[in-house]
Amino acid sequence: MIASIKLVLTCILLTSFSVCANDLVRYNISKEFADPKQDYYIALLRLALNKSRDKYGAYQLSENSFDHTPQGRTLEILEQGKLLDVHWSMTSIKREKSLATVYVPLLKGMMGARLFLIHKDTEERLSLLHSPAQLMSFTLGSGIDWPDTSIYEKNGFVVVTSMASLLPKMLEEKRFELFPRALHEPWTELQSMDSTVVESRFAFCYPTAMYFFVNKNNSRLKERLSYGLNKAIEDGSFDRLFFNHPITREAIAKAKFGDRKALKLQNPNLSGHTRDTLFNAKYTWQPIHQCISPN
Repeated sequence: MIASIKLVLTCILLTSFSVCANDLVRYNISKEFADPKQDYYIALLRLALNKSRDKYGAYQLSENSFDHTPQGRTLEILEQGKLLDVHWSMTSIKREKSLATVYVPLLKGMMGARLFLIHKDTEERLSLLHSPAQLMSFTLGSGIDWPDTSIYEKNGFVVVTSMASLLPKMLEEKRFELFPRALHEPWTELQSMDSTVVESRFAFCYPTAMYFFVNKNNSRLKERLSYGLNKAIEDGSFDRLFFNHPITREAIAKAKFGDRKALKLQNPNLSGHTRDTLFNAKYTWQPIHQCISPN
């Protein structure tokens, strides 16, 4: 009892209440369309919160499910600040302006390394290519609200867009030819696509990042996540998670990105802050750092 009273009095006397706070952190998770990739981001969120306990105190994680909500709408919900406190997403200048951004790339820039899901009937035509520049003659499929879509269009590709959930079926129906996917994405998707394979020789490479975004008014959570992630980078626990989590570990092993011929693309949606972050080797997976480096 005496110890409890002392703790309460300490909290009252402190000008900063971070030691005694219990931060509520609500995040979006899909239950109906279970996606194994979610596990990586949740593990990283938990790591950042645990690493920041010394400065910000306890926390409570709470999941909210928006199964039928597109990515863009989920970020609008976060911007409103009523149902979500944090969401992980690929960045763009627009997103960094409308939301508070935690400038630590969650996939170490690997989101800009893209393989291609293709219909099996397209394999023979692709096998005749000698240069990744020849990929310009193929049509791409991309999400209607994905930042990637404008990247591909600005680089001169013909892009067929739709809701993300419809794109796999559209590929199987041959409504486009290449479905660019980040290294960690195609392997589980293949399990439900009978006529689809991962193209084996080529890749895209462009500078981009997956970030934690929070509401602009939630500066405490932004600072807490930034503190926790950077602390995890310094003590090595970030890299241990990145290189050992099943999603990222298997993606790196299966993709063999270093053996592929990569077509470098410009990213018109890249902010100066993200560009500078990605050029810092401590934040970036080495193969992608070499690929996007101005040198």
